[in-house]
Amino acid sequence: MELLMRYWSSERVELVHVRTTVRRSNAEKGRWDVHGIRRGIGVWWRYCVALWRWRPHVVFVLLSSSWVGFVRDVLMIVTARLFGARVIAQYRGGNFQGFYRSQPRWRQRWIVWGLRRVERVFVQSCGLRGQFTGIVAEQRLRVLPNGIALDEFPQRERSVAEAPPYRLLFVGHLAFAKGFRELARAYQRLRQEVPVELWVLGTRIADRRVARSFLPPVWRQYYDAHARAIEAEIDAFLGAAEQHNVRLLGFVSAAEVRHWMGQVDLFVLPSYSEGFSMAVLEAMAAGLPVVVTPVGALAELVTDGVRGRLVPVGDAEALAVVLRECLQQPAWMRRVGEENRRWVAREFPIERTVRCLEEEVCTLVRQ
Repeated sequence: MELLMRYWSSERVELVHVRTTVRRSNAEKGRWDVHGIRRGIGVWWRYCVALWRWRPHVVFVLLSSSWVGFVRDVLMIVTARLFGARVIAQYRGGNFQGFYRSQPRWRQRWIVWGLRRVERVFVQSCGLRGQFTGIVAEQRLRVLPNGIALDEFPQRERSVAEAPPYRLLFVGHLAFAKGFRELARAYQRLRQEVPVELWVLGTRIADRRVARSFLPPVWRQYYDAHARAIEAEIDAFLGAAEQHNVRLLGFVSAAEVRHWMGQVDLFVLPSYSEGFSMAVLEAMAAGLPVVVTPVGALAELVTDGVRGRLVPVGDAEALAVVLRECLQQPAWMRRVGEENRRWVAREFPIERTVRCLEEEVCTLVRQ
């Protein structure tokens, strides 16, 4: 959203941003408590003041896939309608159908009721439209992909696969849902055969309630049965990071993410669930080959062997094999990285995303 606002240049549509985030981090989300309710009331009040001051024709809402978050979303949607605004919404994950099916029947009816007050629901790729089957009418679904500002990505400081030790980069929550346990296992096997380092950007999510919320239903039962062992394994790996040649870089700014991407050789994200991963798109824009799982929109972004490699979900052994094969082909890695940068610049410029959203807003207002 921040990138969209920075590059918004429409003369037909004025953009006003109101921050409605109640929780400061993912680890705090999805909870009912006094602090959250108090902050929520303050956020809603500022939102009402903005609606009264600006009298917008259209309000754009980002949808949540937690029950507490969705209750907040419906409140924002209904409030906008009371002020006479039409509402469009976007879901940026890959698990809305799973969220919906996990709810009791009365909550499902509430979700459908809330989304009927929305004129358009945007997803980030054609393959993600199926998340809303039976929930939102097909004619109200639209595709609004992520965009990239390539001018924000400087020329690489290091040529891909320049020299060993090779550098792998992971960007995301250090959590089971992001495949971090599988990456830890694969990396430890890989180190025995290839001179390699793992660089990690992101924060740890060990709260089991939060960690499981990112998983599709098919994997939640597995996680619930093994959560203690899974989290202990991840913690043990992180505790021995220095011993494993792992650099834990923590949470950094967007500019710092781009900086680190220019100094590594291969990007890896073996997630159990994704929408349209901005981190993967940024890695491609930074000239990196990527190794990902075919979840969410990633199977549409990456053709195995062309823009990177695809690995099965939850398969650490296959991940280790694929990473080794990539690192043993430095010429292929360089060629793929260069092509990825050109392809992202051609297919996903942020200006195209801005024009797409602008046109939808104008069309809606004219109706």
